[in-house]
Amino acid sequence: MNMNCNQARQISIIDYLAKCGFRPQYINGVNHWYLSPIREENTASFKVNTQLNAWFDHGIGVGGNFIDLGIRLHQCTVEQLLTRLSTGDRSLSFHRPVTTTAAEPEHKINIIQAGELQNLTLIKYLHERAIDYYTAKAWCKEVLFTLNGQRYLAIGFENRSGGYELRNAQFKLSSSPKDLTHISQGACTIHLFEGFTDFLSLLTLKKRDLLGDFLVLNSLSFVGKSLEILQQYPTAKLYLDHDAAAAKELAFIKQSIPNAEDASRFYSGHKDLNAYLKIQQQSRGLGL
Repeated sequence: MNMNCNQARQISIIDYLAKCGFRPQYINGVNHWYLSPIREENTASFKVNTQLNAWFDHGIGVGGNFIDLGIRLHQCTVEQLLTRLSTGDRSLSFHRPVTTTAAEPEHKINIIQAGELQNLTLIKYLHERAIDYYTAKAWCKEVLFTLNGQRYLAIGFENRSGGYELRNAQFKLSSSPKDLTHISQGACTIHLFEGFTDFLSLLTLKKRDLLGDFLVLNSLSFVGKSLEILQQYPTAKLYLDHDAAAAKELAFIKQSIPNAEDASRFYSGHKDLNAYLKIQQQSRGLGL
């Protein structure tokens, strides 16, 4: 007799992943964080909530119950999954999607040097984003790098692993290793941002009035990694974008970190902090 859907949903996801050879990278309460079993990644963004027996892959914004995972993990239909679970069919093997990077051209970023931010074209870009030059100069570098044999200059924001977020008027890139940025100054409050332009935007708005430590995700996929840092602070203020993806992560952080506070209300009606900053500067008629 075949297993039915209700029975399959009761199968422990973490136990099943263990049988498939997957172990959590770290555990935070009821949340177990894995390298995604359904795609290639280098940072654990696949969460399993053991209380709900549910999973969510933050890298692609997909989640569900055991059945939802099973059909993705084994690339089969619901009927095939139930039949094979019932019979213990060994043909129900694990198939991670294969990436064919060897056949693709290499697009590796090589950092040549990082120094003081002074290039006039990059300063003009900051002006267009309404970001104060001296604020950016304090936290960013002028980075010279190569990509596909060509040299480029960009504003570089360093992460805790030594990689850079790279921005100029033409592109938005990241060098390896990609990671979040934690700026610790011994404060009791931490301010979390999705990207470094939002971080610089709030500093531009608040000038010297913004006190605390800072955490810049550099990618929403690093929300899971941010939890171990956020939980060290009595107060955490979140300045995420106003879109569906960020809303999901906001809810997740607030569920995981009870003292986390949505601090984005003052720029409601705007996509993000930088969009709000540009409107403020335009309305005041100020030049930076």
